[in-house]
Amino acid sequence: MPSKTEPSETLFDRLVAREEKRGLILVAFLRICMLAFILLLFSKPDSPTGKLYTLLEVLGWFIPGVFIQLFVAFRGSKSYWMIYLLAVIDAGLIVYVSVVPDPLNPFLDHPAWLYGFVVRDRGVVFSMIMMALVIMTFSPRLILWFGFWLFTAWCAAIWWLMTRPGVIVSQHFGDEWNPTQQEIIDTYNLPEFVDISALAEQVIIVIVFTLACAVMVSRLRVLINQFAAAERAHGNLARYFPTALADQLADRDEPVRVGERRDCVILFADIIGFSRFAEKRDPQEVMRFLNQFHQIATSQIGAYGGIVEKYIGDAVMASFAAFDDLEKPAANAFCTAQAIITQVAEWQARDPANAGEPLKIGVGLNFGPAVVGDIGQREAVTPAVIGATVNLAARLEKATRELSSDAVLSTQFAKKLVEEAPICAPVLLGRYNQKETIQVKGFSEPVGVLFTQS
Repeated sequence: MPSKTEPSETLFDRLVAREEKRGLILVAFLRICMLAFILLLFSKPDSPTGKLYTLLEVLGWFIPGVFIQLFVAFRGSKSYWMIYLLAVIDAGLIVYVSVVPDPLNPFLDHPAWLYGFVVRDRGVVFSMIMMALVIMTFSPRLILWFGFWLFTAWCAAIWWLMTRPGVIVSQHFGDEWNPTQQEIIDTYNLPEFVDISALAEQVIIVIVFTLACAVMVSRLRVLINQFAAAERAHGNLARYFPTALADQLADRDEPVRVGERRDCVILFADIIGFSRFAEKRDPQEVMRFLNQFHQIATSQIGAYGGIVEKYIGDAVMASFAAFDDLEKPAANAFCTAQAIITQVAEWQARDPANAGEPLKIGVGLNFGPAVVGDIGQREAVTPAVIGATVNLAARLEKATRELSSDAVLSTQFAKKLVEEAPICAPVLLGRYNQKETIQVKGFSEPVGVLFTQS
C-alpha cells in the first residue's frame, strides 16, 4: 500500500511507461532490420580485405540485445537497468565495427591503407542508425546515456586510429609544413590517409543530434503531460458542470464572467408531491428516485443545449443562452420541457413511485434579462444566473399546482418562441390554450401566462 506521503502514479506516468514498453518492442524489431541493412550495405564480395563477411558474426553480438529489450518490455521497470547496460555495450560495439578492419581479429597488424578504407567506407553511419533506434524508446535519459557512451567510444576510436603505424592523419599538418595545393590534394588521395578532423566533425554532429533529440523528446513528454493534465481537469469539471460550461471553463484562464446582463431562457422542473412521497420512504429509495429524475432532466437539458445551473432537492434549474450564444433558446427549452414531461410520464407508467399512483412534475419557463457571472471567492466560485427572470420562472413552476398544469409558460417566453419559429410556434403552443393573468408572489404587476389543464 503506497505511503500517504508518496505521490501515487499519475495517468501521465502510466501512459509514458506504456509508450516506453511499446518503444522497446518496436526497437527490438527494428534492431533486426538494422543488422540486415548493415550486412547488405557493407558486406561486399569485392571487398579489398575479403574479410568483411566476418561482420555477420560480429553483428550477431547485437542480436542478444533483441531478447534483452523484449524481456525488459514485458518484465517492467525493475529490469530497466539492463537497457542502460545494453546501451553502453551497443555504443562500444557499433564504434568497434565502424573502425576495426577485421573485428574478429582486432590485434592483427593491417596495412595502413586498410584503416583509411574502413573509416571512409563506414564512418559514423552505424552510430546514426543506432541513435535513431534509441530515440524510439521515448526516454530522454536513455538517449543522453547512449549519446555519452557513443561519444566516449568514438574518442577512444579516434585515438586508436591516430596510433596505428603508417596511418597519416590530418593532425600531422602542422605549422612547419606549408604544402602547395597539389601536395594537399596528393596527400588527401593517399589510401593510408585518415581525415581525423572530418571524422571528429561527424562525431560532434551525431552528439549535437543526440542532444537535440533528447530535448525534443523531453519537450514532447512535457506537452503530453500538460495535455493529459488539461484533459483530466476538463473531465473533473464535466463531473460538476455541464459539458458546454466545462468546455468554456477549460478554455479560459479567467472566470466565466465578472458580470453581464444577457437575455436567456430559464427552466425550472420540480416533482409535485415529492415531500409527502419522501416522508414514507426509505432514504435509499428516495435517493434512487431523485437520481432517476435528475438523470432524465439532465440528459434532456444537455441534449438541447441547456446548462444545469443547480439541483434544489427535487427541483432542477436550467438556463438556455445564458453562457453561450444558443441560436434558438426558447425553442430548445420548450422541446426540453416536453421531453422531460414525456419521459417522466413513461418512467412512472412503468414504475409508479407512489403506491401505484405515478408522481407528476411541473415545469416553469420564462424568457428575459438575467445577470450572468461568477459568485464566490477564490476556490469557491460558482457560475450563476440571477435576477427577476429566474425568480419568475421558479414562481411559474410553483403555479403548476394551482393551475393543474404540467407546464406554465410566461407570455414573454411565448413571444420569444413565436419570434424564433413563427411557423411551428402555433403548433407547439396549440395545447397551451389557457391564458390568464396571475398575481405572482414577489412581483407587483400581474403576469400573463399560458398553460394547459390536464
